[in-house]
Amino acid sequence: MKIKSVAKKGFWLLLMLSATGIALLSTRFLLPDPPHVGPDIIDNFMDHKPAFLTHVLGSLIALLIGPWQFVSTIRRRWPQLHRWMGRIYMIAVLLGGIGGFIVAWTTSSGPVAVAGFALLSVIWLFVTGKGYQSVRAGRYAEHRMWMIRSFALTAAAITLRLGLPIAPAMGVEFQTGYIAMSWLSWLLNLTLAEIYLRSGRNDQAVSNRAVV
Repeated sequence: MKIKSVAKKGFWLLLMLSATGIALLSTRFLLPDPPHVGPDIIDNFMDHKPAFLTHVLGSLIALLIGPWQFVSTIRRRWPQLHRWMGRIYMIAVLLGGIGGFIVAWTTSSGPVAVAGFALLSVIWLFVTGKGYQSVRAGRYAEHRMWMIRSFALTAAAITLRLGLPIAPAMGVEFQTGYIAMSWLSWLLNLTLAEIYLRSGRNDQAVSNRAVV
């Protein structure tokens, strides 16, 4: 159990560092003349600047705040801070999700990429909304599960940026890799979140049987 606890803490530390790094890196897109990340992608997004900037700003705030919401010390010692950070996170997801949904329909990468990014935005908003509903109803265990799913979708920004260089490195065109990552970036994260949640339920069931 000690090894598992250390591994879990190590994973969350890595996630925090990755989320912070990607969020800070994403601030470059808020510049008047942002750098290019692929053929025509930024040019196309900048033609829809209000939605694009709303998406970037909301997403990077959610990336910065999200990991800290799972730190048990903060929840225990400073519950009010946890609540306020949670409110900011949900507003950030609302902005990022709405902006992302609009931007998804403007992509020049074709209907498959449109569908991938648009569906990500819809599910991101839905899952985070369920997290809000559950905490308002006092269902805290359920709230935690929904928020794990929510941050898994927030972290699609990390998976996307880590995955984009893979296609060119394998000799595949950037656009092909970009289209593939429009789905893989969040489906992979959500799958891992579900595996983690099911594993937690199984561990709890084993613990309960042991007590009995």
